[in-house]
Amino acid sequence: MSTSPYIVDITVENFQQIILEGSMQQPVLVDFWADWCAPCKALMPILTKLAEEYQGKFILAKVNIEEQQELAAQFQVRSVPTVMLVSQGQLVDQFNGAKPESEIRAFLEPHLTNPVEQLKEQIRELIGAEQLDQAQMLLQQAISQLPEDYELQIQLARVLLQKSQASEAKAVLDNLPETEKGRPDVQGLQAGLKFAEKAPSAEELAALGERDDSEARYLKALAALVQADYDRAVTLLMAIIRDDRGYDEGVAHKTLLEVFALLGEGNPLVIQTRRKLFTLMY
Repeated sequence: MSTSPYIVDITVENFQQIILEGSMQQPVLVDFWADWCAPCKALMPILTKLAEEYQGKFILAKVNIEEQQELAAQFQVRSVPTVMLVSQGQLVDQFNGAKPESEIRAFLEPHLTNPVEQLKEQIRELIGAEQLDQAQMLLQQAISQLPEDYELQIQLARVLLQKSQASEAKAVLDNLPETEKGRPDVQGLQAGLKFAEKAPSAEELAALGERDDSEARYLKALAALVQADYDRAVTLLMAIIRDDRGYDEGVAHKTLLEVFALLGEGNPLVIQTRRKLFTLMY
């Protein structure tokens, strides 16, 4: 029996937990083998080495077909060694017979994802779907496990700011090392905190009513930024630049550039607005 956390001997009792449920978290490489099988004995050290090397990117599940005949029949194993890759509860690939290490690596690589990157992608998807409470919860869990991954902390500050929790976002940013505080994305979030400080209260916003002068547009843009309504904020700021570029010493243009920093240069809204801004300015 293996003592490695990445290698498990499979029985009927743990099959559901390790292979079906476990493959929802990371791929499971199922190795069907037998004591009398010489190719199995040649293959197993290679699989063991890779399982240890990949450090949890996949789990090696070993099935002795003589002891687990029911599982061998369920998977329709007709010869050994047979190696199957299960991901998300589904059989996604397999091979038969012993293979050299290089071929097994090539077999594995397309199916393996860095767990941290997978987690970050999940968080990005939640934010994209505006499921900010779930994103915050996942970020806080991830940070507790990866306290030195400052990307996660910066993302948490961004989510808190989008939820209008400016003081909590500020606390996260203040806790970053000095070496991280100069990053453009952090500077953008600091700008977001300024928006929250300057934004009108709900009563002040209501008092603006249908006013459409530069001051009203600017205050409404700040309110939109606090609510993470970036499309409306950008539209209002661009209107000021178009109609009253010198308002308050060009504050609309300066604020728009801070919005670009907050959202990041790869954001589609930033790319689109930069083109319009260039046309407007020149």
